Amino acid sequence: MRELTRRDWLKGTSSLAAASLVFATSAAQGQSVTVKGYVPTKDNPIRMSSNENPYGITRSARNAMTAAFDVSHLYSGSGRRELSQLIAQNEGVSPKNIAIGSGSKEFLKAMALITKLENGSVLAANPTYHDLVRYSGWVGSKIHWVDVSKDDMSIDLDAMRAAYTDDVKIIYLCNPNNPIPTIMHKDKLREFCVEMSKKCYVFVDEAYHEYVTDPNYESMAKLAAETDNMIVTRTASKVHGFAGIRVGFAFAKPELLDLINKRITGTVNTAAVHGALASYKDKEYIDFVLQKNKEALDIVYNLFEKHNVRHIKANSNFTFFETGINFDEVKQKFLNHGIDVGRPFPPFLTWCRVSTAKPEDMQYFAEVYEKEFV
Repeated sequence: MRELTRRDWLKGTSSLAAASLVFATSAAQGQSVTVKGYVPTKDNPIRMSSNENPYGITRSARNAMTAAFDVSHLYSGSGRRELSQLIAQNEGVSPKNIAIGSGSKEFLKAMALITKLENGSVLAANPTYHDLVRYSGWVGSKIHWVDVSKDDMSIDLDAMRAAYTDDVKIIYLCNPNNPIPTIMHKDKLREFCVEMSKKCYVFVDEAYHEYVTDPNYESMAKLAAETDNMIVTRTASKVHGFAGIRVGFAFAKPELLDLINKRITGTVNTAAVHGALASYKDKEYIDFVLQKNKEALDIVYNLFEKHNVRHIKANSNFTFFETGINFDEVKQKFLNHGIDVGRPFPPFLTWCRVSTAKPEDMQYFAEVYEKEFV
């Protein structure tokens, strides 16, 4: 396999470049029509179900992780300080306001545990991302659900505020939300966080932060760094392709980070830290992934607009569209053609979440949709 130049990488159009780009040696990496010889099947489908980056990790991150094995036998936490400083610089906060974890899941579950230890309940939108609320249910905490807005299917902050009761110890907000990729208006969200953090913990999950283009969005990381009882998380799992490598970040005041770190049982491995350090410096790679994601979304939007299908304009690497029929039937129809779409998200059982794969794969998705649903 020839060495790819940066120019090859940024072109990202040929099958050779795409295949080499992701080091297509496994079945999962080969699940794209851009890979020569691959045919989508029910047993080896194109993955459009888990909001993954279909291009994998950048070469710079791969090289950095390989080099990190030279110091991976040490307990020193090599690279952690440098990574904290880089993220702090990017976000305009102090390194003391940042914690590094094995993906954002560690922070989600730690806050769920803290809530249980403080004998509190959870307030969350319905539907939303499941890790914090699901773990809270497992440890026996009560969940107060608030339906998303009927108008635009966004998280309704006024309804969340009205649903607050004295037993609530944490409010979980996913921004952009998942599975419905809507955002909360930055001014309303900031006001909500400041107000409600005086009553309980406020957790803002920004897993899809890098994908957002809506000017009404704003990260709450800086606010969390200066506000008691507030935490913001990010992850390298999405745009950076670290879903199987696991690196995440929490932004909060040092006192809350200390409380969280005492409950975390895992450790971020050295190779992952060095890989993230390289990836967060690789701006060209991020630009490439974001551009390809836009191209993929445009194909899907054009399809839905052509057939008058109700859908949500995404601030993420997935979208949500109305099918009018039960999700299980929709999933099976796509799977019969070698496409694996998302899972059911009650109460929206006649809607479907589809993750963006490569533009060429989304073109195949459009072809299958027109064959099965038009």
